Amino acid sequence: MRPPDAPRIALVLSGGGARGAYQVGVLRGLVEQGFLAQDRARVDILVGSSAGSINTAALAARADDLDNGLAALERIWREIHPARVYRTDVASLGRIGARWAWDLSFGGVIGRVQPKSLLDTTPLHTLLAEHIAFERIEANLARGRIGALATIATDLHTSNGVIFLAGAEETPVWTRRRWRIERTPIRLEHVLASSAIPIFFPSVAIGGRYFGDGSIRNTAPLSPAINLGADRIIAIGVSGPTPERVTASPLEPPTVAQVAAVLLDAVMLDAIEVDVEHSERVNTSVESHSTGRAHDPFRRVEVLWIRPSHLIRPLADEFADRLPAVVHYLLRGLGSDASVAELASYLLFDSTFCSKLIDLGHEDVVTERERIARFFDR
Repeated sequence: MRPPDAPRIALVLSGGGARGAYQVGVLRGLVEQGFLAQDRARVDILVGSSAGSINTAALAARADDLDNGLAALERIWREIHPARVYRTDVASLGRIGARWAWDLSFGGVIGRVQPKSLLDTTPLHTLLAEHIAFERIEANLARGRIGALATIATDLHTSNGVIFLAGAEETPVWTRRRWRIERTPIRLEHVLASSAIPIFFPSVAIGGRYFGDGSIRNTAPLSPAINLGADRIIAIGVSGPTPERVTASPLEPPTVAQVAAVLLDAVMLDAIEVDVEHSERVNTSVESHSTGRAHDPFRRVEVLWIRPSHLIRPLADEFADRLPAVVHYLLRGLGSDASVAELASYLLFDSTFCSKLIDLGHEDVVTERERIARFFDR
């Protein structure tokens, strides 16, 4: 049980497809360096969106044994391959490609298209069902091993954000424009919905409604953790440092792959960085203008922001040939090999690529140990 006077620590994990492996490396580093040791600090609130929802659900299910639970999650990422996430056989991808070609050519004539995605993620259903014991999440909540688990998704018919919230009865519920909070046990379908990458992965039906990736509407990723009472937040992103400005001239017009990658970056990666910057400004304002009164509308919330120290794109470019041949062929139709690298990084569920990201996350924690120690020592 968490001591009553202990700070409430939240873990916020963003989206990013295969890049989510980096988050596991960071968490492994935090445990090995003793920051998340059982006698030191405990994560009480978990908030996950897209790939982050998979990682937070896995951790919530093993909150009673974090070290072994994290080891099991790491094995999933280190042993993963595309066929365990989406169908990679020629027949399945051929049927999907044919349907898209048919609808683009004749959909306007017949006035009807079939709801679909570029990939069939049936294997992902099996993978998550095999490795995440969702029933253990409720048990860990009931025993106070975690305080709350929030899984973020997007209602694709209303375009509103939805927070699927599992927690004790006293867990606060708040209001937010264009958002809805639904108390519910977190199940496989909620995680699948949250991690349904736009266009690539199919939407997921829950209670007669269809949901997609939580990052689409999640413009303030830290907000659920703050509203759930977090005093400190560990936020782990999957976007590397800002790339250097391109000075070559003249530049070629961007390919479809480059435009799609920019859109996915904006949806999946940018929001958490902007929200961390916003939290820093709020903290500065609180320090400057706090009156000390209990009803002050703002309070200081410490945020530990960790993101890759290196760009992910060059690494994805190095291993892009590990994509299934048909998927690589389809992506190659959107642009050159160089232009599809960023896009491929979301779909490169390859053990070697993901292991590299895990190792990078671990190394970044070791490198930034002093900064991280200051966060936990406050």
